[in-house]
Amino acid sequence: MIRHILKIVWNRKRANALIVVEIFLSFLVLFAVLTLASALIGSVRQPLGFEWREVWNIRVESNRMAEESGRAERERQALELMMRELRTMPEVVAVAGSAMPAYSMGSMEGIWTINGKRVFVSQDQVTDGFAEVMQLKVLRGRWFGPQDDAANYAPVVIDADLAAAVYGSEDPVGQKFDNQEEREIRVIGVVPSYRKSGEFANFGKPLNIVFERVSVNNSERLSGNLLIRLRPGTPASFEQALNERLHQIAPQMNFRIRQMSRMRQFAHRTALFPLVALAMVATFLIAMVVLGLSGVLWQNVTRRTREIGLRRAVGASGPAVQRQIVGEVAMLTTLAVVLGLGVVTQLPLLGLLTVITPSAFAGGLAGSLAAIYALTVLCGVYPGWLASRVQPAQALHYE
Repeated sequence: MIRHILKIVWNRKRANALIVVEIFLSFLVLFAVLTLASALIGSVRQPLGFEWREVWNIRVESNRMAEESGRAERERQALELMMRELRTMPEVVAVAGSAMPAYSMGSMEGIWTINGKRVFVSQDQVTDGFAEVMQLKVLRGRWFGPQDDAANYAPVVIDADLAAAVYGSEDPVGQKFDNQEEREIRVIGVVPSYRKSGEFANFGKPLNIVFERVSVNNSERLSGNLLIRLRPGTPASFEQALNERLHQIAPQMNFRIRQMSRMRQFAHRTALFPLVALAMVATFLIAMVVLGLSGVLWQNVTRRTREIGLRRAVGASGPAVQRQIVGEVAMLTTLAVVLGLGVVTQLPLLGLLTVITPSAFAGGLAGSLAAIYALTVLCGVYPGWLASRVQPAQALHYE
């Protein structure tokens, strides 16, 4: 039966070539959409490593454009005063500074040489209270504290992804970084994988976070982002009172207060936009293929009335004729899928899927195969049913 169907498809190769190309393109689009969706689903299932609920971000900016003598020191003192005053407010549980807060869409990234290995690293400069605000759990070692003020090295805390990439099964605590700086960099603690960009960013790939300490007790300038953790149930109206209090403390500065929940929503929309756009394109393309394939098969059945009538005359049953039509569609789909597999299997070999995990690739491939066969076979069901109703006597009309 398969040999017979393949012969029929080959004899009509000119008419079937366009159908094969349409199915081939639809398969590639489905693969792209379902692979991205599989990667995002897998990313959502991974823990964030921090708690964003009840956290607000205060962006602090000076409204003085010109450089002034001692301006940096006055800004540092103002930020220190703000942090101290915020801790006295009954609605505030904890306060910290961060250069690149979670969901801020900003990053400090680069290639570092650590333990003789070149790795991609994301940085954040934070104060001692950051772990309390974001509710980070320390897996090994400790978090920053006042004891680091007198240290003759620069303490850093890394996440579990960077620890595994650089040190493997070794204990990273106490290890030194290979760097060109005069001051030594030493690991004092390890926290769980920290996905600052959110559930959908980077498709779950590790960011390899390094937290650097910024102290309020020296001349270093604090970050322009203050993070506060509020008590559960704090109303949204607290934002106005907070803004007024901040302007009383530092009238020379501007403030932008954002709830991290809203920052998270914006980050999600930004991350999902490419997938939504691609899904819309795929939907229109698949709809065109379905309509076109159904019309072509319907027309083929009409043109092949004599052939089908003769088959019925020699003893073929209606269900057998329907299976033949559906089998022809499945054969065309198989030819298109073989071409598609030849393309998509080259992507990992060429290194074009660096942000897609093997499980997401396999899930997208399996889903696209199932979807394309289901759609094309479904398109052949109705034309096959029409073919099964052709009677032998109808072939005489063509004599």
